[in-house]
Formats: sequence, structure tokens, C-alpha cells
Amino acid sequence: MKENITIHETASIKFERIGDAYSKFSTDTNKVLDDSAGAYISESFKDMKQRSNKTLEIYLDEACNNEEKLECKKAIKRYFLNDYNDFKEENLKLSVISFALLLIGIVLIGILIFLERISAPYAITLILEIIAWVFVWEFVDVFVFSRFTNRMKMNRIKKILDAEIVFKDNFVK
Repeated sequence: MKENITIHETASIKFERIGDAYSKFSTDTNKVLDDSAGAYISESFKDMKQRSNKTLEIYLDEACNNEEKLECKKAIKRYFLNDYNDFKEENLKLSVISFALLLIGIVLIGILIFLERISAPYAITLILEIIAWVFVWEFVDVFVFSRFTNRMKMNRIKKILDAEIVFKDNFVK
């Protein structure tokens, strides 16, 4: 019988002080994760398994209080949640666009069938057939491939959102 072994994976990032985690454009009331820190975190989680317990360790050279740590955790989660929601919204738009393309393709195929029944010139039906199948192929391309790519990106972001964030202090007490 196969045992369920829980896999633990850890990503780490280091800052001199907690303020280095934020964009230089952040305000005291609205802390935004620095893009380079976000890219580094994202890259660190890239090869982690989907079904593992993940931890993001943040190493600090300078001490900070629990409120600052909580604020940093929220900024990280907010940063990646915004990306996740952007991909989710884009997938919804891609679904609508792809079904519109499919509908246009089906209508064009219907027109093609009608033109063939009334014995329209071959050149016209051939051109219409090509155009119709281009719309049907675009449906497949957008609905299947583009949405799949976004879904993969969303799964990677979900790994980060599900991760536990812990702070490790490097400073000497």
C-alpha cells in the first residue's frame, strides 16, 4: 500500500530591512510589493509541486515588529492575488471572444451550405469555406491554448497564495 507522504518545499528571499520589500512608490498607508521581489518569489515557486506544503521564508538583517511582518505578508498576498484575478478576468474575456468566434464560424458554415445548395460559383464557396474554418480554428486556439496558458500561470500564483509566510531574523541579538 502506498503511503501518503507530505512534501514540504521552501522558497527564501532576503531583505536588509522590511522596507526593501516594498516598491519605492509605496506609501505608508498602501504598501505594494516591489516588482523585482515579486518576480523573484514567483521564480522561486516555479518548480514546486502543486500538492506540497509550501513555505516562503523571508530573511531580514534588521529587526522589525510583528505589525510590520503582518503588513508585509498582506502586501505579498495582495500582489499575487491581483495577478491571479487579472488572469482570471482575462480567461473570462477569452471565453467570450472564443465563443463569438465559434458562432461566426458556424454562421459562415451555414451560409456556405446554403450557397452550395443554390450552386454558387466555386470560388465564392471556397473563399467562404476558408474564412469559416479560420474562425473555427481561432475558437480552438483562443479557448483551448490561450486559456490553458493562463490557467498554468494561475496555478503557479496559487502556489504562492497558499504558501505559509514565515520570517527568519538574521540579525544578532
